[in-house]
Amino acid sequence: MTKNKYVNGILPMVLINFAIGSVYCWTLFREAIVEHTGFGDGTLAWAFSIAIFFLGMSAAFGGRIVEKNPITSAWLTAVFFTSGWVITGWGIQIANMAVVLLGFGVVQGLGLGLGYLTPIKTMMIWLGNKKGFAAGLSIAAFGLAGVIANPIIEVLLNSMTPYQVFYLLAAIYGVGLVIAALLLYRPPYDEPDPVAVEEKLNVRQVVFAPKFIFLWLVFFLNITGGLALISREKQIYIFRGLEFEGYLTLVMITAVANLAGRMIMSSLQDKLRLKHTPYYAMAFGTLAMAVFAAMVPPSVGTAFALVFVVQFMFGCGFACIPNILHQNWGMKYLSTVHGLILSAWAIAGLAGNQISRFVMDNYDLRTLFTVLAVLYAVESIALLLWVRARRRDIHAHTVCACHPHDTEAVVV
Repeated sequence: MTKNKYVNGILPMVLINFAIGSVYCWTLFREAIVEHTGFGDGTLAWAFSIAIFFLGMSAAFGGRIVEKNPITSAWLTAVFFTSGWVITGWGIQIANMAVVLLGFGVVQGLGLGLGYLTPIKTMMIWLGNKKGFAAGLSIAAFGLAGVIANPIIEVLLNSMTPYQVFYLLAAIYGVGLVIAALLLYRPPYDEPDPVAVEEKLNVRQVVFAPKFIFLWLVFFLNITGGLALISREKQIYIFRGLEFEGYLTLVMITAVANLAGRMIMSSLQDKLRLKHTPYYAMAFGTLAMAVFAAMVPPSVGTAFALVFVVQFMFGCGFACIPNILHQNWGMKYLSTVHGLILSAWAIAGLAGNQISRFVMDNYDLRTLFTVLAVLYAVESIALLLWVRARRRDIHAHTVCACHPHDTEAVVV
């Protein structure tokens, strides 16, 4: 059968993201799990943080698996993700918190990281000169999946116990992931890479290069600031006196902003020569908005404007990173380098929530906005340093290519 981008690229991507994107539905489960088991809500919150941590770390160490054979990583995603949901259901059924943390946090987290990476490079190759759009589409599908699953899970929780819902969804998602693994196909990549590609990637050289370090820092700070604010969005609106209907509407609008940031900014990349250009808007836009919010009296309007901008740029950060990596490290090792930089997500998943919890428990809303302004200021500086490191890297490679036997050129 002839392979095509719809059946062997887009459909598997949708099936994988429909499953793994449901990690964002954990908030819906928490109240039902507390009622069924008596677990503390604060302890349950750690399950999500651990899942995000293992998502980032499994991507960091599993990038080479995705690079070598995305079909293998798709099967591993099916095994780890489905097993994680079954183990979580069992932990809820026997009321054992350690089993829940193991299932939802660790085992599912391993599947999340591999599943997140698996479709991206394949989509970028299938869609050719629309690489930014391809990456944005895959990453937007991951975020959209949780939005679609939310009402379905609410209906199920009204008629079933939480562990029964986990078992049922494990079966449904498992079937979808198996179909995705059977259909997925990555076509040969025959376009010239934008950078010279070595026969074998030296991970140590990549990770310790200034160009990687500063980009990692930009990515980390954007996620940390985003999570610090987004995780407290409902609480912020309630503090400002909004009722349920009011803050629910604002939360839905800002969630759409996140998806819009992924699609709009990644699509814009395809028209730009320098693929990191959207990151200027991301860094300086969030900085300006956070400074403004910290300087004016706190209000619903100010908080909403800040969350809207941060959500939009939060989506931009994730969706634009694959094409930036492609332009700077090439397509051959894209999944490996992408996995390495996703370790920033792992650490930010722990740092962002803890920063906002500490500030909101001990200070006030304006302090939180000030902390965000500081984070985004450091991010902006890191971006400028990355641009400088990138230019030096390009210059060094150019000089070395022109004068391969010139030792002074190599030092530069």
